[in-house]
Amino acid sequence: MSRKWFVSAVAAMLAISAFAAENDTSGVTPNLDKGTKVLEGAGSINVMGDEIQIQFAYGRLVADAIEVALVAGLHDDDSYMSTELGVRAEYNFVLDSAFVPFLNTGVVWADAEADDRDLDTDAAVFSIGGGVKYFIRDDVALAVNGSYLVATDDIFVDSEDGVLEGDEFRILFSVRVYFD
Repeated sequence: MSRKWFVSAVAAMLAISAFAAENDTSGVTPNLDKGTKVLEGAGSINVMGDEIQIQFAYGRLVADAIEVALVAGLHDDDSYMSTELGVRAEYNFVLDSAFVPFLNTGVVWADAEADDRDLDTDAAVFSIGGGVKYFIRDDVALAVNGSYLVATDDIFVDSEDGVLEGDEFRILFSVRVYFD
């Protein structure tokens, strides 16, 4: 069931990107003005490990280049599942380019369960990270984001040895649509 949702989400993000693409992005002016709304779909997949991670966000630029967003996420594999709900703040370094670097910080409430590790708990998760967006149009961007996460409890499962840990590094790829 999770795989069908992920495939549908990826197909929708790629369709939005394809329909929005312009031949020449040199004239792109990122729409990062106060009052602009943002809809984001992000994720990663490990087909060999049967693992999926998706995240959706809806935000608003409260000042030029400063975004505040509500975030919901799901991380699922054969033996582990985590759902997250929280907020994120992001500062964009607007340059005279289609590339826009950014820094972000956030806090989410996570509910984690792992069948073979006797894990069934909730925790607050604090994150700090950064990345870069590439605007293919004034109102559509592709982004990559790396974040370091620290939880108030050991809720992350190490992929190498299966040990529960209190921190994790995540990389997510996303499509972001900006509208007034």
